[in-house]
Amino acid sequence: MDPYTCPSCRNKMRFHIMDQQPVSVKLNPQTGEMIGYIDATDMMAQPYKGEARLVQCALCGLNGGEALFIKAAQRM
Repeated sequence: MDPYTCPSCRNKMRFHIMDQQPVSVKLNPQTGEMIGYIDATDMMAQPYKGEARLVQCALCGLNGGEALFIKAAQRM
């Protein structure tokens, strides 16, 4: 694992790491109730393109992609 540094407050020790597990669902537009899951072969749905891991500084609360914190550590 690469070292992290918060680009905002320069914290190097305390972080929250959030691994994302996206779930694609279909919702009823009137009630918001979940109707079902979106199949990976569904031509009308785009696949999730967000970051697999997010990091939050446990001191100042800055939230961002893991690369942001790794690059800040490399610049120090």
